[in-house]
Amino acid sequence: LSTPEDIIRFDDILYGSDEKLKKWQLLDVYRPKAQGDGQSEPLKKLPVIISLHGGAWVYGDKDRYQFYCMRLARSGFAVINYSYRLAPEAKFPAALEDTEKVFDWMTANAGTYGFDTTNVFVLGDSAGAHLLTLYLSALVNPELAKNFPFIKPLAQKNINIRAAALNCGKYSIEPSDSQMK
Repeated sequence: LSTPEDIIRFDDILYGSDEKLKKWQLLDVYRPKAQGDGQSEPLKKLPVIISLHGGAWVYGDKDRYQFYCMRLARSGFAVINYSYRLAPEAKFPAALEDTEKVFDWMTANAGTYGFDTTNVFVLGDSAGAHLLTLYLSALVNPELAKNFPFIKPLAQKNINIRAAALNCGKYSIEPSDSQMK
């Protein structure tokens, strides 16, 4: 597979501040070329899709989802596709911390990449759907948010999340029967 000719991409942008994590705290941005290339013509403001990859919390990265995300960009979106730190090396809630950093990065770089932060859509696949469920719940539930003090409440963000698409996620984790005994 190759990048479609009508897509402009910005690859391997560091969204975290720790150079040691550079392998994992990277993101790509995909946009339709018809909406500006950032060089000969300015980037037009587009609604944003943020994509969280799957992989059972232990594998996967943005590269596995790049063609899917570029397909979404072809529909008129700016798409942020990112990798997050994986278990078991990175302990929970590392992936949630990375998700918050991506949202912060999006807000800080909205002008540079033509993000319309009043029209944000999020999607997650498998483990990404689970992480999004936790993240979005913490944004709007002050009691849950107490467990994740690094997540700023939605009222403090300069964004409007319009919808979430959650695909094949693990939404309830129950202790096994052997743990209950």
